Amino acid sequence: MTDEIPVKKILVLSANPKGTKPLRLGEEIREIKDGLRRARERERFIIESAEAVRYRDIRRAILDYEPHIVHFSGHGLEEGLVFEDETGREKLVEPQALAGLFKLFADQVECVLLNACYSEHQAKAIAQHINYVIGMSHAIGDKAAIEFAVGFYDALLARRSVEIAYQFGCNAIQMASIPEHLTPKLLKQAEAELKKLQNYDDIKDEYVNLLKQEEEQQEAQKRRQEEQVEAHRLQRQQEQQEAERLQRQKQKTNDLPSEKGVDYTKLRDLLAAGKWKDADQETLAVMLQATGREKEGWLDYESIKKFSCTDLRTIDQLWVKYSNGRFGFSVQKRIWESVGKDYGKFGDRVGWRQMRTEIVDKWFGLKQETQHQPFWLNQDQLTYDTSAPEGHLPLRNGHLHPSRLMSYFVKILIGDHLTRFDPGLRFSSLASRLVNCNI
Repeated sequence: MTDEIPVKKILVLSANPKGTKPLRLGEEIREIKDGLRRARERERFIIESAEAVRYRDIRRAILDYEPHIVHFSGHGLEEGLVFEDETGREKLVEPQALAGLFKLFADQVECVLLNACYSEHQAKAIAQHINYVIGMSHAIGDKAAIEFAVGFYDALLARRSVEIAYQFGCNAIQMASIPEHLTPKLLKQAEAELKKLQNYDDIKDEYVNLLKQEEEQQEAQKRRQEEQVEAHRLQRQQEQQEAERLQRQKQKTNDLPSEKGVDYTKLRDLLAAGKWKDADQETLAVMLQATGREKEGWLDYESIKKFSCTDLRTIDQLWVKYSNGRFGFSVQKRIWESVGKDYGKFGDRVGWRQMRTEIVDKWFGLKQETQHQPFWLNQDQLTYDTSAPEGHLPLRNGHLHPSRLMSYFVKILIGDHLTRFDPGLRFSSLASRLVNCNI
């Protein structure tokens, strides 16, 4: 039976309240986590982080994550460390308060690193209860603080002791040619030294265990060799599975042809999932990509005339297939022709236009008359499901004026509204292209 690998938990807390000097806290946290990803024995460590920490969040975070090492990045004063209050502004926490809190976690927390200016004062108080505490004797610059953290955790994640990791951190500052390598101070709990002396009594037991450990190491080496063989086999199996997956993916892509190198898999997946509104937006995106007009955000008449038949057919077939023949450009073209290219009738058929009853004043308000007026729906009033009338989709967002039909092809905005070019010319260009492409 394989022994469980002991894991060290590192909790990184940071605070940069409103009104205080901005610090590069995100860079420091990122560098610490990058160090873990590079560590040879990264499975032995877990790094958790919490940003914009309020004074009460310290207690909660330690209770939640149960860390062995607590790291604080932020501002510090001789009077205490600066956290945030409920409004995001600075809240000073005094040394004795911090010491009292860590006393409650003395059986769990092994090391505390206060990467903040003048934090040696707080470190001395906390060191009464925690074995190792690192604080800064003076103000420390952003770059020096980050260099120390990187050097410290590079060594710690390589399973060096806290004392050695501290020396690595100081050296990292010095290697960066920053004259602040003497600012970090390591404080050790007096009881920790006493425990070391008491541990000498256990030397004889350790000696007795040496032979047993050697046997276990030999057995572990044998297991590692077997695991390497198995890992190699699994790797080959995974490589084969990945190759098969890529082949299947390539086959799927081949089912969605494009002369312009456009990937239609996202559109296909959205339509297959019935996400009609998202598919409507994706349709516009791929059509702009197919014509190289992403920057303009609209298609001119020349783009319509030269639109790739292969790509137009792929888009239409996807809509027709996943809507069971209810939606698609070919569906809209058929309806358009069936109503004699009458914009109003077309809007009625596809559900973009409805009748609205209005009461109109006549004769200076002396008489009222009921009138039924057609009005065009806006985007929010559309129906994005298969209960919609035939030809209801696709159509991009905007006002559903007749000249808005199939607005994928022309999108020229003035403010929030479209200029109303000759709709007959627009539909004629589209219909002509669909006919030429045999769609």
